[in-house]
Amino acid sequence: MHIIKTSETLIKHLNALRESNLKVTTGLVPTMGALHTGHASLIKASVKENDITVCSIFVNPTQFGEAADLETYPKPIENDIELLIDNGCDILFLPDYKEIYPDTYQQQEFAIDGLDHKIEGASRPGHFQGVCNVLHRFFILVCPSGAYFGQKDFQQTVVAKKLVAITNSPVEIRVIPIYREPHGLAMSSRNIRLSTKGRQNAAFIYRAISQAKEDVNEMELHEAIAKATQFINAQKGAHIDYLLAVDTTTLDEAQTLESANEIALLTVVEYEGVRLLDNIYLKNKA
Repeated sequence: MHIIKTSETLIKHLNALRESNLKVTTGLVPTMGALHTGHASLIKASVKENDITVCSIFVNPTQFGEAADLETYPKPIENDIELLIDNGCDILFLPDYKEIYPDTYQQQEFAIDGLDHKIEGASRPGHFQGVCNVLHRFFILVCPSGAYFGQKDFQQTVVAKKLVAITNSPVEIRVIPIYREPHGLAMSSRNIRLSTKGRQNAAFIYRAISQAKEDVNEMELHEAIAKATQFINAQKGAHIDYLLAVDTTTLDEAQTLESANEIALLTVVEYEGVRLLDNIYLKNKA
């Protein structure tokens, strides 16, 4: 695996690989490091579907609302490199701030139909514009055929699809299903902050939304959500930030299953002081 730290070197290296075969495909897995098995599933998907896989590790400051969060973000680079090698990644792009945002770069405000102000964006102003800026930069530098994201960060996948649409980018956004721990908790870098017992107990989140998916076949959507809410609230130490069904394109709240072609149930539950994200499709085209 090549470890590349500058944009210029990355572009030259990719161009050299493409000169011999103009049809070569490139997969991009954008990350902020602290990689785990969920990230490995994205790498594996890219390796399977592309000739070249590039994983970026860049802790993007524009995605953080509070400096303290940025400063405490884990950076276990040695472990990350080992995981990437083990899963067949070809290139690790490991830039510093100036490589992504040179002095000449001006942060853009992307017109993404208010997706950046909804749900997670309501309490994290500027976060999704930060996501758009860094993805836009990576898409220009890497010129990937596809970019790979985990379904766990559902709103980010919707924002990425919108960004591609409004910039007329040829990049295909590939959303890989949530990779779960054996007991059902969605895999996340944050899980290490849970106690051993808490990590097992937190599977109640997945049980709740899975039951809601079954319940919508027998009861109204609002009733299924109310039942899931009651179940989560009954768990000692659990606090629901939100639990809502949304149109998967607009992220507008759905009142019935008939109100959109695709509907997902999104939730964030605070447990042992950790914000745990999860989601499940209640209705999709597949």
